[in-house]
Amino acid sequence: MRRSTTDLLPHGFRRAVSAARIGEAGFVETIGASPKELAAIAAYLGLLSLEALTAELTLARWRGKGVKVTGAFKADVTQACVVTLEPLPAHVESAFERRFLPEESASFEDASHEVFVDPEGEDPPEALPREIDLGAIVVEELSLALEPYPRKSGVELQSSDAPTATRPSPFAALAKLKPKSQETE
Repeated sequence: MRRSTTDLLPHGFRRAVSAARIGEAGFVETIGASPKELAAIAAYLGLLSLEALTAELTLARWRGKGVKVTGAFKADVTQACVVTLEPLPAHVESAFERRFLPEESASFEDASHEVFVDPEGEDPPEALPREIDLGAIVVEELSLALEPYPRKSGVELQSSDAPTATRPSPFAALAKLKPKSQETE
């Protein structure tokens, strides 16, 4: 039995667009996940459920042979509270931009050269594949936009490291060993 490429993705949300299809004018692509894909994405991201996921993406030529993907997604998710484990529904929206350049482009440096990374600057362009998987991009952007530690409003995490009043000082035993004659000096 032959498996489709969608079955090979852990999240199953593949929307491939040929890079050759993107002309000078570019185009807009709207994608959405099916109920089966929503369940697979939820399992992949560790969500209790994913009720909806849609995205609108604009693909355009960038720097001659490169491609720029700009887009925005909307999702309705349910995560577990990290304190109570209760379901927490949330609406997540985010805009993003990805840039791709052919590998032979001068922007990709040899691995032997030192690379300066500016944490506040733009991300460097990715290598341009034959097909750009819009589904994978949207799932990755969704994972980045999720609340990493969702917590129900008003619930506090109780720390077991807090000092208690009944806990004796670790130096109390040493104080008992101190000779009485030294106490008066």
